[in-house]
Parts: sequence; structure tokens; C-alpha cells
Amino acid sequence: MTVFSEANLMVAASSAPRVKTRMLEQMAEALEDEAAGLYRRAAAFEEEEFLLNKEIGERQTEINRLLLKLEAMRAERDRVIEQVDQISSEAAAVRERAFDGDERDSLPANESSQDQYDNPSTGALFFRRMTVAEQSPRA
Repeated sequence: MTVFSEANLMVAASSAPRVKTRMLEQMAEALEDEAAGLYRRAAAFEEEEFLLNKEIGERQTEINRLLLKLEAMRAERDRVIEQVDQISSEAAAVRERAFDGDERDSLPANESSQDQYDNPSTGALFFRRMTVAEQSPRA
């Protein structure tokens, strides 16, 4: 942008004031054209800002969706880990029952501990002792 000062506007004394006025009008038009160009540039920046904010919003929505999916996956993983722990403890109890089977036959005082494995309220998850009423009829 060029700023014109009175020093640049030195006009010969023989020139008419109309020439000076015409030159000032042309300078004003040039400055207005430059201002209009800068205004269009500012409008383009505003439009770009709007589009970027819209894209940020869309990506934030996607991020929120992925965060919810991640939380659900973590909850499912925790549930599976709990189930693994319960099944592992059940396997240890079944192993203990298998290893201690001979001892329980010889010691009738431990019969109450056998009820622990057969009782459905103890939380056996994977293998459940089948009762006579639950057996399917054979064809």
C-alpha cells in the first residue's frame, strides 16, 4: 500500500486545480480498490474459519464416538477378565476336589466340604453339577 503525501503531489504552478483534484480522486479510487481487496481477503478468512470450525466439530463428534466405543470395549474387557478369574477359581476348586477325592472317601468329617462343590449357590459358572431331573431323556 502506498501512502501519498503532499510532497508527492507537487504540481506545477501552471497546472489547473482540476488536475490536482483529478489526481486525488484517482488516488482515492486506488485506495478504495485496495480496501475492497483486503475486505474480500478478510471475508475469505472468515469463510475458512467457519469451515475449519465445522470440520473440528465433525472430528470432535467422531472422537466422542470413538471414546464411547473405547469405554464400552474396556468395560467388556473387565467383564471378561472377571469371568476368567471366576472360571480359574472354579477350575482350581475342581482340581482340588479331584486331588482330594481319595482323602474325602477315607475321612467322613470332610463331607461338608464336598457339599461346597455341589451346591449351586457357591458360584460355579462353567461346569454345573447336573441333577437327575435335569438329565435329558435318551432316545
